[in-house]
Amino acid sequence: MSILTRNGSETPEPVTARVTGCIPSWLQGTLLRNGPGLFSIGDSEYNHWFDGMALIHSFTFTNGEVTYRSKFLKSETFKRNMKAERIVVTEFGTLVYPDPCSSIWSRSLTHLRNLVPDFTDNNLVNIVRYGRDYYASSEVNYINQIDPVTLETVGRTNYRDHISLNLATAHPHYDDEGNTYNMGTAIMGFGRPKYIIFKVPADTSDEEKKKKKPALRKVQLVGSIPVRSVLSPSYFHSFAMTQNYFVFVEQPFKLDIFKLATAYVRGVTLGSCLRYDKEDTCV
Repeated sequence: MSILTRNGSETPEPVTARVTGCIPSWLQGTLLRNGPGLFSIGDSEYNHWFDGMALIHSFTFTNGEVTYRSKFLKSETFKRNMKAERIVVTEFGTLVYPDPCSSIWSRSLTHLRNLVPDFTDNNLVNIVRYGRDYYASSEVNYINQIDPVTLETVGRTNYRDHISLNLATAHPHYDDEGNTYNMGTAIMGFGRPKYIIFKVPADTSDEEKKKKKPALRKVQLVGSIPVRSVLSPSYFHSFAMTQNYFVFVEQPFKLDIFKLATAYVRGVTLGSCLRYDKEDTCV
């Protein structure tokens, strides 16, 4: 059986794990993890490991005991798929066409939506902290806030509502004061495409959080780096940060903007829009 057909399941209420050995008494807190957990919906299946619906896990350590719980991220993608009882949102390695039984108007809207790429919000890569907010994240412009205790999905946030970027890493860095630093790529908009370094301060108060104002409203632009090849920005999964510097490698594994803009009409996946430029290997 292919691993892509093995669906996980939720454990919505905490269960006590069986412990072998001894957990140190000083180990207190909750470990959050994220990853793909649902690879088929109805009669449809995903084609790639990066496409499965996100399943959030938590391991809570208290007085030598561990409790576990898990819940699917209730993203807009998840809700649309569940309502249709099949996969209806295109992912990294799975291309979805409109239902042939739907109306011509509905199919036309679907085609138009995909001509201007608007990515899935199935954030299955990591858990990111901005201020006191916790988000399931991937590498697109959408992130979904979760409650770190109950694992309930609080709501979706669009980076573009706060800072001009189209892609962002799922692996930010944190300094000693609790500030979060991350990088993204601005592809569409005014000016030349560029890589953006931004900071979200740690000082988002509880009072402000109760008003449901996202920590990203305090985002600060730290700097930017121009893309060397306008139509082929580098793909990057992460970056490095020291006390005084940000370290970024503009590698020859690139995103082809033209292919991305025409992927849907050409019938190719988003993953196929990445290419290795063997002529661009200088450091």
